This record gives sequence, structure tokens and C-alpha cells, in this order.
Amino acid sequence: MNNLKEVFINEIPAFRELGHKFLNKEVSTGDFKSASGGMGVYAQRGGLDFMIRFRIPSGIMNMNEFKKVYELAKKQNLDKVHLTTRQAIQLHSISIDAVCDTMEEAIKNDIFTRGGGGNFPRNVSISPLAGVDVEEAFDVTPYALEVNNHFMSKITTYKLPRKLKVSFSSSEKDYGNSTIADLGFLAIKKDNKEYFKVYIGGGLGKNPEKSVEFDSLINPNEILYHVEAITNLFIAEGDYTNRNKARTRYIVDRMGEEAFYLYNHLPL
Repeated sequence: MNNLKEVFINEIPAFRELGHKFLNKEVSTGDFKSASGGMGVYAQRGGLDFMIRFRIPSGIMNMNEFKKVYELAKKQNLDKVHLTTRQAIQLHSISIDAVCDTMEEAIKNDIFTRGGGGNFPRNVSISPLAGVDVEEAFDVTPYALEVNNHFMSKITTYKLPRKLKVSFSSSEKDYGNSTIADLGFLAIKKDNKEYFKVYIGGGLGKNPEKSVEFDSLINPNEILYHVEAITNLFIAEGDYTNRNKARTRYIVDRMGEEAFYLYNHLPL
């Protein structure tokens, strides 16, 4: 991870330069956004201030990390932070230099923004009561964190058509929304053994769709195989020409559920 931190920090000077070119109108809004999203940064309306998004893995942080986010917000004279639906944290209305300085300090404290937006796998979300829900099959937290780690280990290499969202739920009530994600894992117990139901190709937003459910349960040690499978499918079959159709649910629409299901049962 230290090598990855160095890579992230070394990206900041070029991004700072790009940000100033954007402010000087030497770079278009679209060109800036295509680069800034991957850094976890977006220009706000008006184009003078910016938002930065911290990837808090499945919304889990220790006290030192919590205090650091508070410190970073106070340093910019912010009186609030924004908690996102995917369990990340955003700081709003700060300058491009503040964004870059904040990003560097956060990285040094193991808090990352890379891939927080743009065409990247997003923060992995989980049931908010995972680990304490009396109705849960088992705690999904360690599995979600491992997927977060997997994504971050490769975050600079992804060339996806658009964003990819993975979710975990710890009970049939699906508090993590695993049944409406690009890839969802829902914990169940059968014969006193832990398994996951797997759901693929769902999503909200425009033209929302429920996910396609696999007909077989998977063991927890098979999770990363499915993460890689949906990623490879998205790269191979996703729409790189029409951004409005560049989500996995449109692949289901195009192929049909049966063909999509069979495609995802092919060996890696």
C-alpha cells in the first residue's frame, strides 16, 4: 500500500496544474471532469469551487481517521461534511489548491480519494447494521473490506465504460441494496454454513432495474472471482460510445436475461 500511496501523491502536481488550467478556461468542463472524477473531485456549479470525496471503505473508519477528516474540514473552515449513499465522505466548496493539499494530507493518513468518481469501481457499500443486526445471517464486513482492498490495489489500471457499484447485505431484508447493484452479495446460512446469493446487472438512476439472480449459492472464498467476472464482462460488453447506456443493466437489456446469465457462467 505504501507504493500505491506514493503513486497517488505523485499524481497530485499534474492534477493541480490541470485544475488551474480549468479555472483559466484553458481546459473545457468536460475534459476536466473526465480527469477529475478519477481523482474523486468534481467542480461545483459555477466552476470556481470544488468537492472532494473520501473513499471510506464501506463507511468504516477508526477514530484517528475520523479525527483526520474532521481536522481537514476545519482547516477549510467548513461547518459540515456530506455523507454519501455509498458511505463515503465529501467536503464541498473548497479551492483547487485546497483540494490538492487536502488530498495529499489524506493520502498520508491512509484516506484515499482515487477512483471516488469517474469510470471506476466505487466504494463498496454494506448493510449499515452489518455486524450488529440481530436478524443477519452473518457479518459481511470483512468480505466487503476485502473487495475494497482489491479495487484499490488496481484502481489506476481500470478502463471501464462507466462506474461499477458493488454492495453487500447481511440479511434477506437487503439493507445494503445488493439486489439493485451492478454486483450484489446477500448473506444467507444454509445447513449452518455461510453462503452468498449473487445478483448482477442491476442499478438505480435512469431506467432502474433489479439485478439478475444466480441460481446457485457461492462460498465466501469465491467472491473475488465474481468481482473479476463482472469487471471483465463490463469491459468486454459495456457501451463505450453512449454514456447514457454505459451501465451493466443495459447489457442485460441488450443480451436478454438468459444470455446474460449464461455469459456469466462461462469460466474465467
